[in-house]
Amino acid sequence: MHWTRLALVTLTLVTGLAAPATAATGRCALSVVAHEDDDLLFLNPEISDDIAAGRCVTTLYVTSGDAARGPAYWRGREKGEMAAYARMAGRPNRWTEGTLALDGRPVHRAVLDGARITLLFLRLPDRVGGWPDQTLQMLWLDPAARTHTLDTGYRFSRAALLEVLAAVLARFRPRVIRTLDFRGAYGDGDHDDHHTVAYLTYTAARWYRTPHRIIGHLGYPVARQPANLTAARYRAKLADFLAYAPHDRVVCQTADWCDRGGYGAYLRRNVRVAPPAGPGRNVAGQAVPAASSGNAATVEVAARAVDGRRAGGDWVTVAEGAGAWLTLTWAAPQVLDQVVLYDRESRSDRVTGAVLRFSDGSAIPVGPLPDDGSPVTVGFTPRTVTSLRFTVTGVSGTTRNVGLAEIRAVTAS
Repeated sequence: MHWTRLALVTLTLVTGLAAPATAATGRCALSVVAHEDDDLLFLNPEISDDIAAGRCVTTLYVTSGDAARGPAYWRGREKGEMAAYARMAGRPNRWTEGTLALDGRPVHRAVLDGARITLLFLRLPDRVGGWPDQTLQMLWLDPAARTHTLDTGYRFSRAALLEVLAAVLARFRPRVIRTLDFRGAYGDGDHDDHHTVAYLTYTAARWYRTPHRIIGHLGYPVARQPANLTAARYRAKLADFLAYAPHDRVVCQTADWCDRGGYGAYLRRNVRVAPPAGPGRNVAGQAVPAASSGNAATVEVAARAVDGRRAGGDWVTVAEGAGAWLTLTWAAPQVLDQVVLYDRESRSDRVTGAVLRFSDGSAIPVGPLPDDGSPVTVGFTPRTVTSLRFTVTGVSGTTRNVGLAEIRAVTAS
């Protein structure tokens, strides 16, 4: 789906749907997260503050958080979220559940009885086992990728998921949108699903016409930041999490257990991220990748070159050497001053020469690339581009299937 079409879809939904009664005050908050517990660990206590302030509160969980453990596990996690929100609202844990159609697609909905709190469960699969198992990251990077819900089997593309997010925004009309880290890049230590959901939410919010604020939050890397919640705020946040915990056997189950473990590090912190702008960012994962070929059977396709992993998955061509190419294309211009290249860790398939060509007409020769996968940083004067192409101009005599482990495009501003 083209972005202009997304804008039209959003406008149609805004004008064509009656706003729910809970949105009438215009004081609504929407949280969009990847997994059940992301909101309690990384967004709270902002959500409990929204509830205390009398805002209507909606949270959308994009994946089921199943971790390949089956429906009893992921359904339990949903029940855990219901228990936590009931506690935050100070109400009995009684919910009305059903199906909400959003842009013609079924989404499981739970509404807390007597409160203005709605939980939406999209139930896409969690990233377990890596590629190619229907990951959200693949959906973001590859327009041809598809995934499906675990309950109904409904198939989603990247475009369809953006349409559902647009429909959620149009229906609930939030003035505050909370999500995960839309500034960071794949491979920075956070979960790929966290970044992907944040990228999708930020993209959909760009076309949302109601005045609003969008706020991103650090995920796993928040543990490396200084603790910033007071003891009282931490204890309240922990108590909300412990209402969820009995429904999820994987997480800490007592205050002492959480205090001493990694979950305590997440619960003691709430850190917002800056908007996705400024120098030093790797924006390769924001581009649409394409290549002269790729090994689809092993999922060694173009998207693997921008997945943030230098090992465990490469872009590998099919019987190509010199002349093979990889292109990154961005929806909006990027100001770049660096490209970092990582060859595959292979002594037989080696890039001995290449050229980087940019959409502004400039070109920079590169090579050779080390065969141990160590990086080659190509620095240049800043240039504003909408695409770049890496073209192989030379390979070793033993090369059968040239490729790259990773490419990074770093912003100058």
